[in-house]
Amino acid sequence: MKYLFYTHSKSAWKGFLSAIESAHSSIYIEMYIFVDDAEEGKELISLLEEKARSGLSVKMVLDAFGSKELSARSADSLRESGVELLFFNRLFRRLHRKIVIVDEKVGFVGGVNIHKSARLWADLLVRVEGPIVYSLVRTFSKVYRACGGTDAHLVHYHKKAILGRTRIWFLEHLPSVHLSRLKNSYKEAILQARKEILISTPYFLPHRWLRKLLMETKERGIKIRIFVPQKTDIGFITRANYTYMRLFGRRGIDFYMMPEMNHSKLLLVDDTLALVGSQNIDALSFDYNVEAGLFFDDPSMIGDVKKIAADWQSKATLFDPRQSVTVFDRLYSYCVKLLVAFL
Repeated sequence: MKYLFYTHSKSAWKGFLSAIESAHSSIYIEMYIFVDDAEEGKELISLLEEKARSGLSVKMVLDAFGSKELSARSADSLRESGVELLFFNRLFRRLHRKIVIVDEKVGFVGGVNIHKSARLWADLLVRVEGPIVYSLVRTFSKVYRACGGTDAHLVHYHKKAILGRTRIWFLEHLPSVHLSRLKNSYKEAILQARKEILISTPYFLPHRWLRKLLMETKERGIKIRIFVPQKTDIGFITRANYTYMRLFGRRGIDFYMMPEMNHSKLLLVDDTLALVGSQNIDALSFDYNVEAGLFFDDPSMIGDVKKIAADWQSKATLFDPRQSVTVFDRLYSYCVKLLVAFL
């Protein structure tokens, strides 16, 4: 199986454009944030319109909230060119996945959205080829149907990935249709740890069950490293992150603060099992959002992820949980703990 990791939004966007430029039959896009405020977004829209006019099957499913700033002009232009543009709009639920599929042969999965403010973000996206792409098409078809899509090929798509010895598998999380797999997947992966766990997330607001599991895992003598941005794109979440960094840091869990916004979502266990996807460590991802990721134990892929994490750590600052805090920080921490106590 062929694969390639992208570690920044801008490089991932170039990967999207390159794959779509070479498309011959179909392009499927499922995205939380897809807006036209960046030159790369405009370039991608123009390319999609060109491909649709040339006869390719171009389908887009965007989250109605995340992509609300996509201009009506661009939406109309896409539809006029022949692109089937649909929006996922469910009360209290978001289509948080980031999936691009080209010719049903090449797939992209990870955390990369398309909007101007993300241009310089660190992130994590994996490009794959091979039978695993069938799983991506199948899950895309489910959301496509749920959003009103009518293309017969996708509506009746049932081709299964016969993976054999392929050391990669798809994680599908669809709470809207009672298919919730994130919690069990994280539990199973973390419980099998014997040496070390590494987590990367922009937003660290763990559920009670995950807080308890991480504490118990640390008590088993397992080393835990968690990468978070020093400053996120959402101010109140940055402060919330620090609340849990202090709480867990005093229990011996190491937090590494990235100087740039790191939007990546990664779980790595014992250098033998990894998950790259769209999920954050918060209640929205685990309970409400539609998410997706790729689990893998392929040694080559694991080796590449380890190199990426080592590069992050070389640039990061180790958080000191003993640092002094202001009265406001203490009050804020209390409010955050009170709020998430009900999660």
